[in-house]
This record gives sequence, C-alpha cells and structure tokens, in this order.
Amino acid sequence: MQDKSVGDLVETMQQWKIVMLSVSLLLVIALLFAGGLLRPGGFAKAGLRDVGGLPSVVWLFAIFVMFLAMSSAPQLIGKIQWIEDQQFDQTQLDAINTVGIYLFGIIAGLGMLFVLHRSCVPSEGEGKCNSGLGLSFLDLPVGLGCFVLAYPFIELMNMLGVFAYTQTQQAAPNNMAHPTLVKLENDPGNPWVWAIVGAAVIGAPFVEELIYRVFLQGALLKWLKSPWLAIIFSSLIFAGVHRVGGDEHGVPWHALIPIFAVGLSCGIAYERTKRVGVPIMMHVCFNLYNVLLAVMISADASQTGV
Repeated sequence: MQDKSVGDLVETMQQWKIVMLSVSLLLVIALLFAGGLLRPGGFAKAGLRDVGGLPSVVWLFAIFVMFLAMSSAPQLIGKIQWIEDQQFDQTQLDAINTVGIYLFGIIAGLGMLFVLHRSCVPSEGEGKCNSGLGLSFLDLPVGLGCFVLAYPFIELMNMLGVFAYTQTQQAAPNNMAHPTLVKLENDPGNPWVWAIVGAAVIGAPFVEELIYRVFLQGALLKWLKSPWLAIIFSSLIFAGVHRVGGDEHGVPWHALIPIFAVGLSCGIAYERTKRVGVPIMMHVCFNLYNVLLAVMISADASQTGV
C-alpha cells in the first residue's frame, strides 16, 4: 500500500513537472531581477570582470596551450612501455587516454590561470586586476547554489529539445544523449567504464569551463565589450563543439539545447561571481545529475526486463 502511494506521488509529480519547473523558473527570474542582474546594466552595476589588462591573443593562447596539452596526452601515454606490455583492451585504453587527456588539460589550465593572474595589469583607477582568475573552496557551495537556481531553466530546455525531436522524428529520443552514458548503460559493472564516467564528471567540467567560460568568454568580453554577447557566443560555441563527430561521437542535436542552457547559466554565474570554481561546480553538478539519471534508468530497465 505504501509502495503504491509513493508510486502515485511520483507519477503525479511527473504530470505536474512542467508546471512546477515553470513556476520555479519564474521565481528565479523574479529573484535575479530584484537583485539587479537581469536589469539593463546589471553586470556593470555589479562590476565587470577586468579583462582589459591582458591582450585578446593571450586569452586565446591559453586555449591553444590547453588543447595542445590534451592532444599530446594519448601520444605520450602510448609511448609508455608498461602500458604497451599490459595488452589492454579498447575500453581500458579509452579509460587511460580519457583520464590522461583531462589530467593534462587540468594541469595546463591551472598553469595558464596562474600565468594570466600574475600577468594581469589593473585598469586605471583599479587597485587590483579583478579578472576572475582565482580559485577558492568557497566556489563549491556558491556553484551548487547557482546550479539549483539554474536547474529549472536547464530542465525546461531539455524538455524542449526532447519535444522538438519527437515532433520532427515521430519517435522519442534515446534516454542516453551522450556516448559516455551509452557506455555506462551497456557495461555498468566495468570499473574502466566508471573511470571514463569519473573523468567526464570531474575532468570535463574543469577543462571545458576554463576553455569556454574563462578564456574564450574573456577574449569575447574584451572584443565585444558586452557581457551578454560574450556569454551567448561562448555558449553557442560550447554547445556546437558537443556535436562534433556527428551521432557516433557527438551528442544528438536535440541535446544541444540543454547544453546551450548550461553554458548560458554557467556564463552568467561566472560573470556575476567572478569565481572560476563556480561554473566548474555547476558543470560538475549537471554531469553528475545526468550520470545518476542514467544509472536509475539502467536499473529500472533491468528490473522490468527491458
């Protein structure tokens, strides 16, 4: 009887999901508007990131260094004799290379953060260069709070993407909208697959947020002189990159809508807080949320024999 009541409650919540998300989003918008963020000139009143102390080419060079480090990882790992001697299978090699790629990217990104932070020259009238290049443990709870605020918007955009796919393809999309989640669904008991998942949950947000939010958005902010334009363009590029490789290696097109929403939310939070760790934590929460959903979907499928 109790199980039935819980099931009825879950079913009722699913039926009212879009209403609850819409109401939540309206409340968040009202809160942000009251706080001045969504009002005209809201970013300027809160204080813009000081990106004028570094040339645009320096921000782009930081991206180049990270991509160079990440692309070099598989080649360097492949030359390690011990790894060659182990005769790992393809999944194991994928896990080693994925972890190595993100590890190299994180090291390069942290190095560029340090260099840019030390090289930044304050603008006239500023006592220090507030370019938003610092990391702090305080970023973690702030990022978690920002993700909670952004969740209704992200989830509604996800529902919009699913609706658009269903209407155009006359069929519902696959629940697993990322190649990593597909691997987890196909082989949930493999620890090497979980290593790939762990890299996607922790390593990918760190690397991608440094590239697209900190460095690319910083360069766009310097060029365009508009936080909103910098956020929108960097979010579009961020979403578009996830489609590289087509259906085999990239995400399906309908998933680009919530990914753009994630980029937009992280970009706004970063420009508002000027804390590197805030968008990273938001991205970690998003990826972890999707992994938990994938695990629950797989468990439900196995229990029902699907």
